[in-house]
Amino acid sequence: MYDDIEQIKDHNPDHAERCFDTIDDWERKIGWGRVPQNHLTYLTGSKSHNFYREWVGQSGYRIIYDISGDVMTVVAVRPKGDDTYDLDEFRRRMDQL
Repeated sequence: MYDDIEQIKDHNPDHAERCFDTIDDWERKIGWGRVPQNHLTYLTGSKSHNFYREWVGQSGYRIIYDISGDVMTVVAVRPKGDDTYDLDEFRRRMDQL
């Protein structure tokens, strides 16, 4: 995930900051009692992981999370495009953690 943010930062620092802010904002939202699964879009097709996506405003980026039990992990930050939702890539990243 940090490599993704670094690439965005090289291209557009404002968008990278917006992505970081969006990720950090979940700590506050969860503290208020919000349930992420009720506010994110579930990505179907992965039997071993629960992947969800979040749009980052008008920046054109998507944040991909894995939510299992009480653990919410940022898996990727990707630009909108044909390969934005590569579930095999997300599973590979989770397996490396």
